[in-house]
Amino acid sequence: MNTRLKIICILFGVIYLYFLGDNFVQVAVPAFMKGIKEGISTAERRHNKEDKEEDETYESGNLLDGAVSFYVKSASGILSFPSSLMNLKTGKLIRTEFTAVTAIIDSSKLPFRINFAYNIVLFVFTIPLLFVVVFIPVLIYRVIRSVVKNEIFDLRNIQRIRWISYCLLFIFVAEIYTNFVNMLRARELIQMEGYKIVFHIGDEFYWLLFALVTLMFAEILKMSHTMKEEQELTI
Repeated sequence: MNTRLKIICILFGVIYLYFLGDNFVQVAVPAFMKGIKEGISTAERRHNKEDKEEDETYESGNLLDGAVSFYVKSASGILSFPSSLMNLKTGKLIRTEFTAVTAIIDSSKLPFRINFAYNIVLFVFTIPLLFVVVFIPVLIYRVIRSVVKNEIFDLRNIQRIRWISYCLLFIFVAEIYTNFVNMLRARELIQMEGYKIVFHIGDEFYWLLFALVTLMFAEILKMSHTMKEEQELTI
């Protein structure tokens, strides 16, 4: 049983780190690099004193802080395919339907209440999220180390697993709040033909699933620890 539990814990750690790393590589790194490139480009444009109107358009429309990701739903119903794209292999248009969109908006035109809500995302969630992203792998490492040392039912180990689940729940809440604010931002400035902007929970459910499974695992270990103590007292 201990061997199986060790394998499960190690697999969980590997899968989680892969999931976290994939999200980091696919989202965080490109966003960071894009921000650097746009900052350098803006500095060069100002240094060269190019056309002011063009520069203002760039600042209002192309900076990374104007990017907003949101979910959409076909106004005619699911699988109505209101859009079309060119199929480069055949040279013909194909009917398509989008469920998520990333667009550039002029955030300076947003109402104060929405900008304030968005700033909460930046200032309240960003630093804790960075901490959580670093803290979870540390906890996973300590749990795996304890399991390898046959310290499975250590109360400290159970508490670490609980903290992992709490951190995952925090990530889930942060992403849900971000989705909601982005929906408000998009609805304020964007109206798409054939689509309506909606609030939707997509891949964020994976964080909730991870959190609940981890919390369940912690409670099972807690019950096992209690039963082990009762058996030792009985003996």
